Amino acid sequence: MTQKDINCSELRDFVRLHKLTNRVSIIHFNALVSIKTAKNNITNQRIEVMISFDNFDSYGEVKFLTGDLDPYLYPTVFEAKWNKMEQKTDHLLISDTHTKNTDIGKYEVKIIPLEKIRD
Repeated sequence: MTQKDINCSELRDFVRLHKLTNRVSIIHFNALVSIKTAKNNITNQRIEVMISFDNFDSYGEVKFLTGDLDPYLYPTVFEAKWNKMEQKTDHLLISDTHTKNTDIGKYEVKIIPLEKIRD
């Protein structure tokens, strides 16, 4: 199995384990997010998160919808095709290295789901 297939499987397991899909198949929830980059840190910030598996040639995408994060300092969109995703007991762990922005550099993102936005 390729790494992108493993990442997709981990992301799907995360959604299924935490029952994040609403009745109309939208994955939109509040979460506590911690981000550690090469130069900056955020710990347990409440952020709206959306996960989609619908885009063409996508293995799954995680987007931060709120949080007022500076995209030059923090990653805000994650693709299972490129970013390593691991389903842990209570959270999703995303890690990678941003090669085009040294202010981000190597990063790790921890997403702890709280509640769905709508059921």
